[in-house]
Amino acid sequence: MRSTLSLVVVLAGTLVLPLGLRGLNAALPGADVRNSYLPTVETPRPREPFDRAAADAVREVQPQFAVIGDSMAGIRIDPRQLTRLTERRVVGLFHPGSPVAYWYLAFKNLVADNGLKETRGAIFFFRDDQLTSQVQVTPGVLDRVAREQEPELDRVLAANRLGAFADVHRTARGLYEYDRTRLWAEPRLTHLPAGWVSENPSELLNTINSELFALDRLRPFAATDLAQGSGAALDFAANVNGSLLPEIIRVADASGIKLAFIRAQRRPTEQGPPPQSEALKRYVADLERYLESRGAYFYDDWGDPDTPLSMYADGDHLNSTGKVLYTDRFAEKHARFFQ
Repeated sequence: MRSTLSLVVVLAGTLVLPLGLRGLNAALPGADVRNSYLPTVETPRPREPFDRAAADAVREVQPQFAVIGDSMAGIRIDPRQLTRLTERRVVGLFHPGSPVAYWYLAFKNLVADNGLKETRGAIFFFRDDQLTSQVQVTPGVLDRVAREQEPELDRVLAANRLGAFADVHRTARGLYEYDRTRLWAEPRLTHLPAGWVSENPSELLNTINSELFALDRLRPFAATDLAQGSGAALDFAANVNGSLLPEIIRVADASGIKLAFIRAQRRPTEQGPPPQSEALKRYVADLERYLESRGAYFYDDWGDPDTPLSMYADGDHLNSTGKVLYTDRFAEKHARFFQ
């Protein structure tokens, strides 16, 4: 009985005593840092503000169509040229290297929930399995398109990163505020060892970071394009419900906006279209069935004879002439979507 009582006391202390850190958090530096819009997966930190100027600019244009994506969209579509060809106001929301989470937030916050009155459709450019595999992201790149709270994005990212323990992690983070404790505890612990060997620990740390681990001292690496998906990433059925794709479709349905998804062709060879595995072919076929069953428009650029190697610059990017030709042909091929 006594041992059981002791165990209960120890467990209770383990759970209750850390609550005292909340008082320290309020008094020490870092207390003014706000919680993230992704509270389950990201620590409190300073953030870039939501880009209200961009939201205002889009609202002023009142576009009828938006083209969204990373450089695959930006290097293929000239929104002004497409506006002229389709006689529809088109806005381009591009960010090089951006993940699907960025596209989702741009679509939701700059288009669907931005007071636009004439928007008919949104066009997403993507490569291969991007729509269902890009769920692990660095939240900082999302700041300028994120509102104060993004619960659906937080839910999806948390489920992918933390699995079944996402709700437990969210509760513990809110209860104990251990992330805020880290803001003031970590700098003190970092400087502690340096203080033992140097009279000026800050200067020593700066030397280590700026000289010993300077960029030119690190092992060089070769720049690469987005890797082609493989293995479990190409199991569409297993990945789609844990991705942001259903949420993009939900936002579109709630706003009465029709969607188009364009799979950008990777760099072809001299002999023709780039090779793709049988698993990738099955993935794309499953993706197409899924999107069309939900009323979305889908087009696969793979094997398109109108996009030969001569139109490409570096990697999967088109050259400037190729961009003009691609935009012309895009307006013609997908004219029905712009009706």
